[in-house]
Amino acid sequence: MKVAVIGGGIGGLSAALHLLRAGIDVQVYEQASQFSRIGAGIQMLPNSMKVLRRIGVEDRVRGFAFAPKSHLNRAHTGETLIELPMPEERYGAPYLCMHRADLHAALADVLPDAIIHRGKKLVDLQQDDRKVRLSFADGTSAEADFVIGADGLHSLVRSLLIGAEIPRFSGRVAYRAVFPAERMGGLDL
Repeated sequence: MKVAVIGGGIGGLSAALHLLRAGIDVQVYEQASQFSRIGAGIQMLPNSMKVLRRIGVEDRVRGFAFAPKSHLNRAHTGETLIELPMPEERYGAPYLCMHRADLHAALADVLPDAIIHRGKKLVDLQQDDRKVRLSFADGTSAEADFVIGADGLHSLVRSLLIGAEIPRFSGRVAYRAVFPAERMGGLDL
């Protein structure tokens, strides 16, 4: 069985690692010519960390991530609305926070470079009784038995399979800020 993963972000690389660990021939096709440090912070709750453990990335992530004492939701005033303690011994895995790019790099480092094909912008999919044929903007093509669309919010895979969709605003917003810890005046937050 041969699987093509379209998109080399966190989801695509994670899917590829799972497939590879299961002994499946997997190839990742990423439209960017190189990976760059984009994004913001990401929280990995204990269940997410169990997934990273299973695909062999947990130890790498522990090397650069921050382990907060609890998960907090605050009002715009700073008032704590919800505090959920997240001790590792309770959940069997840590709650860690990190930069998305660091998590992405850890995933990419574990995958064999030969299965990640950069500069491969998908332009079309054609399926027959046996295979799916992928066509890329650079004029090349590939075949697979299955295709996983991990190509983001404006997914071409999804659009080609079920039609165009327009994302809609859910009304939910998350605010994030990063600043030097020294500015906290010694508070242990």
